Amino acid sequence: MDWKSDKFYEEGSRKVMREYPKSIFTIDVEDYFNVTEERGEPPVSEWDSLPSIVESGFMKLLALLDTYQVQATCFFLGYIAKKYPQLVKEAQKRGHEIASHGMYHRLIYKMSREEFAADLLQSKKVLEDISSEQVTAFRSPSFSFTEATPWFFETLAEAGFRADSSVFPVKRDYGGYKTTQKKPYWVTTAQGRICEFPISVAPFCGKEICFFGGGYLRLFPKRVILAMHKKLEKEGIPTLFYIHPREMEPRHPRIKMNKLAYFKSYVNLDTVPAKLKAILSENKFITCRQYMETYPAEKTISQVVTSREDAPKGEGE
Repeated sequence: MDWKSDKFYEEGSRKVMREYPKSIFTIDVEDYFNVTEERGEPPVSEWDSLPSIVESGFMKLLALLDTYQVQATCFFLGYIAKKYPQLVKEAQKRGHEIASHGMYHRLIYKMSREEFAADLLQSKKVLEDISSEQVTAFRSPSFSFTEATPWFFETLAEAGFRADSSVFPVKRDYGGYKTTQKKPYWVTTAQGRICEFPISVAPFCGKEICFFGGGYLRLFPKRVILAMHKKLEKEGIPTLFYIHPREMEPRHPRIKMNKLAYFKSYVNLDTVPAKLKAILSENKFITCRQYMETYPAEKTISQVVTSREDAPKGEGE
């Protein structure tokens, strides 16, 4: 055993193995054409007539997770769950957490609070009818929660959700919400508390950059992704990875879009399986639900509140 490894630290005269935080693996269960309206996503009325790769891509992901005995949080688009209920049941049977990605892939900041609530509740009902279990976690399409939607967390809590993974802590094309929080944290609203699982970013050349999902995971080399994960791990920060079924089907149909958007959407699709195998083989994982059950909020998750008078002393962002 390599006692000089950074996996150990000294406690008096003893060598003690470090306990690094478990990572969180998530899947946005949507089809190849769910790329946002700005990038050419067709209207919902046309979706049923389009070819689909979500079933084959998702099953490949489930098989890969089985190989490494990893459980994931699966954020299902309600439309996909309704059309392919067998995918929800298969994920549930294999021990994965069933969560909501909204009903029709609508950007949050383009909806009113009432429209968001309706879309949210519709997706929740579809998923709960299929799985016969309570769905309590949500992720907004394209991480489209922003400062323009201050009612977001309260609406989630009102609908019975307890967890969210919509905060993308750096600027991006469709959203971004500035925060210094890198670990899961609590948001307190008038309707209840929501545990937020922000998308992971790591410092690189003076900037905070995401390396762990979507176009970022496809763009950066495997060794860089793993190195940045290790950097977060040593700081006690759980890395949240995210992936889409279409990234397991590199020959899927292309959507017409401008050159930059095309590059971001389709760069290095062939590199995804090898990167996922390296990520899954070198880490231990936990679902969002398991994280909340394992780490008591009052001890290990920092708390952010929406009203200052509710903030406990010494807490808050």
